[in-house]
Amino acid sequence: MKFNNPKISIITPVYNQVKYIEATIQSVLAQNYTNLEYIIVDGGSKDGTLEIIKKYESHITKWISEPDNGMYDALHKGFALSTGEIMGWINSDDILLPNALNEVSKVFHDLQTVSWIQGLHTLIDLKGNIIEVSKPRKFSQLQFLNNDYMWIQQESTYWRRSLWEKAGAKINTS
Repeated sequence: MKFNNPKISIITPVYNQVKYIEATIQSVLAQNYTNLEYIIVDGGSKDGTLEIIKKYESHITKWISEPDNGMYDALHKGFALSTGEIMGWINSDDILLPNALNEVSKVFHDLQTVSWIQGLHTLIDLKGNIIEVSKPRKFSQLQFLNNDYMWIQQESTYWRRSLWEKAGAKINTS
């Protein structure tokens, strides 16, 4: 069954990552996802990162380069610019595996009551070969209540904008 792909907004915060940013950008653009909003927020890089971003700017929805107060400030700026129904981010030294965004779209389409999904942490080598896939931790309410779940697997986590808005539509930049 064919369905309309929801707009997915992907944010990449970056600062002086000339060594990795091109592979990140290529992995996002290679998704060939038909309704992608890709936003890059650069903190004022001076190492050649901007030249790489400019190389792909016709395929990037928006990008800005200005000093910021770190990664979470950059993410906050990017998400404030975004308009997608589904949201996520990928850091400037990570990549998306092939077909990831189509799978994300399908999960949210098929599971209408789900507001947040998270994939498995996957390590790759410098050639892009998968070398390890981590098993998920079993959820423990006790560990949760003891603040043992204070991070997310960012490169494989996506959520609905409605959840973002319910949570206050902001990131704790500290």
